[in-house]
Amino acid sequence: MAGKRRTTEKTTQPTHSRRGAKASHGLPNLARPHVRQQAVRRRIVTYVSIALMALGLGIMAYPFIPMFRYEVFKPAPELLYQTRFTALAAGDEPIAPDSEVTAGEINLDQVAQVDPATVKPAPSSNRFVIPKIGVDVEIVEGKDQEAALNRGIWHIPQTSTPDQGGNFVLSGHRFRFLSGNRTLYLLDRLEKGDPIIVFWKGKEYDYVVRSEKIVKPTAVEILNNTEKPQLTIFTCSPLFSTKERLVLIAKPV
Repeated sequence: MAGKRRTTEKTTQPTHSRRGAKASHGLPNLARPHVRQQAVRRRIVTYVSIALMALGLGIMAYPFIPMFRYEVFKPAPELLYQTRFTALAAGDEPIAPDSEVTAGEINLDQVAQVDPATVKPAPSSNRFVIPKIGVDVEIVEGKDQEAALNRGIWHIPQTSTPDQGGNFVLSGHRFRFLSGNRTLYLLDRLEKGDPIIVFWKGKEYDYVVRSEKIVKPTAVEILNNTEKPQLTIFTCSPLFSTKERLVLIAKPV
């Protein structure tokens, strides 16, 4: 009998183990929805974190995109209007006898070609165009500096105009989260001989860069009138700083 009892005990133990295993195996089923919710939350947190990091990197990189595009891709000069510079490049029109600039001093390769498919008529509004760096922006007048600069290039009050001669002074933002064609972000890339076009009261005025300098913000003498016509353009310098002013002087063609 003792032998039989021991045999019975041995054979019944696996039965209890199987029942216990079934019971323990059933416990995770009760917790599984909770585990799934935690996994979903972790994925959401991960995706949001990645999105925020990408957004932050994008915001940090955005100010440098115009420089990267210009230096890496070397975009061709942009000129959407048929201008006198185009005629000069083709030899269809001579330089005015009283001009301070000769044809050889103008970088005409920047304005030699205009795509007939995209050419526009001369604008009726006052506009400022620099083909080399893709600037094509409205010239804004008025005493409200910030409002004017946020719209385009500001004509400094009390300075001359192209039709009057003298010193025509313009100022623009270097960077303000505006499109590249509306700021002077790349103004420091201009060189002597680079063309600039001004449309003023329905007439075209052509200039070429003659000189560049860095001055203090207090250098108000750049606003002084001049005996001969000239275009003065200034913006903040260095990039992302208001410490100094980058000034370009351009002479009429």
